[in-house]
Amino acid sequence: MKMVSVIECVWRQALHTFARSHTVQSFEDHFARLKALADSVSANDVKLDRCLLEWTSNSNSSNHVRKPPVTYIEIYEDHAVTIGIFVLRSGMRIPLHDHPQMHGILKVLTGTLKLQSYNILPAVEQDTLRRRTAMGRNAIFVEKLPEVYVSDSDPACVLTPDEGNLHEIHSVDGPAAFLDILAPPYDSSVSENEERSCHYFQERKLNEDRTLRNKNIVALFRISSPSDFWSDSAPYTGPMLR
Repeated sequence: MKMVSVIECVWRQALHTFARSHTVQSFEDHFARLKALADSVSANDVKLDRCLLEWTSNSNSSNHVRKPPVTYIEIYEDHAVTIGIFVLRSGMRIPLHDHPQMHGILKVLTGTLKLQSYNILPAVEQDTLRRRTAMGRNAIFVEKLPEVYVSDSDPACVLTPDEGNLHEIHSVDGPAAFLDILAPPYDSSVSENEERSCHYFQERKLNEDRTLRNKNIVALFRISSPSDFWSDSAPYTGPMLR
């Protein structure tokens, strides 16, 4: 009997977790199992091509082709879940962005990442803070969490619709790559008239309000995709999913 690969175990558990109906407790149990499996994934388990970590690639000519700051490797995607790998080259970032009504698991495969995450405050607090700060309805008020540094020896990080749903990711002291599991995928439907799009944000501190500053409350405003962020794709070369 052929052994099941680590990434195939993750894939199967992701399908069990997100592609079926669960009670709240059942979902939490399945999600915890998925997170535990993701904790063990390494770069070798997905046969990560180390050449993707470098800024340039050799060609047949004497010229080097400069790569984008980020490369994405799709492992699997359906209506319920997407699994892939992000490769960040040295000194690069994925800008501050959201995950509308999504759950996610991020496991560093190689290198070190700096994560700056934010919790969206409840709607009733949003209205109160808009009146208090006079920032208008375009402001989204969030709790800014402490920066976290994670490497391939650390457990996976988790985001939910309520916790850590917005984040910015930087590579630290060299290139890095991470496994990314998201459910539901971007561009799926939130409701009949709303798509699950990825939005980018800029932070604005509330320095004039000491109480909010002491609580690490900041305002975010939606912006266009930053000009220093773009990406390409590469094929998945790891074990087959069966």
